[in-house]
Amino acid sequence: MDNDVRIMRRKILQTSHNAKSGHIASAFSILEIMSVLFRSFIKDDDHFILSKGHGSLALYASLWNNGIITDKDLDSFCKYNSILGGHPDRNKVPKVAASTGSLGHGLPIAVGLAFSMKVNEKSGKVYCIVGDGECNEGSIWEAALLADNLKLGNLICIVDNNKSQIRSIPTNDVIQKFKSFGFNVVHVPDGHDVKAIKLAIKSCDESKIPSCVVCDTVKGYGVDSIAGDTFAWHHRSPTSYELDEFLREIDK
Repeated sequence: MDNDVRIMRRKILQTSHNAKSGHIASAFSILEIMSVLFRSFIKDDDHFILSKGHGSLALYASLWNNGIITDKDLDSFCKYNSILGGHPDRNKVPKVAASTGSLGHGLPIAVGLAFSMKVNEKSGKVYCIVGDGECNEGSIWEAALLADNLKLGNLICIVDNNKSQIRSIPTNDVIQKFKSFGFNVVHVPDGHDVKAIKLAIKSCDESKIPSCVVCDTVKGYGVDSIAGDTFAWHHRSPTSYELDEFLREIDK
């Protein structure tokens, strides 16, 4: 396990335990993606949107790991007057381009932002992480259709393909779906391989059309008793006993 990611997994568990809140499993599935984005890609002229806003702990851990927010901020997660809520707030959290939580909203906002940057001839890219279950929202495909029509080469959509949608309407082949909407699509079979993620996102740099990086991930990746559990661990925090067990497992 990448050391930065290991440290952030520990921090997410501790933060959730202290707050008695948080979507740990959803945060763990995108943690490597978040780590790569903030270490290697997101610069001052770029914008980031976490459309699956319930995975906010991965965003906060990445901001903390990059010195953008503090231990004190994380310790206040989900507490009164904290800047860090269960879903990210663009008016409170640095590096967040949109407040999200209601699924399906982030990509449409990202398309509008990317179009504005293109019209105003501004450099930089817009990175947006969506969930595979979120792709059941019609607004995702309306946004994708518009992104193709406008040839938004400055837009990179990253799909957290963790199979969480199987309990509702299966998305099936999300790779082919984005291709059919005119996207340059790159597939990462192991969405927890930081090197593979980095290469995939970098390959989108010269695209003249919108790009989509589909990362096959595991919900709750990193802790065996959480991994793949789309029900019990969707929204709960670890007990003191579980926290100690999970931290020991991560440190092995």
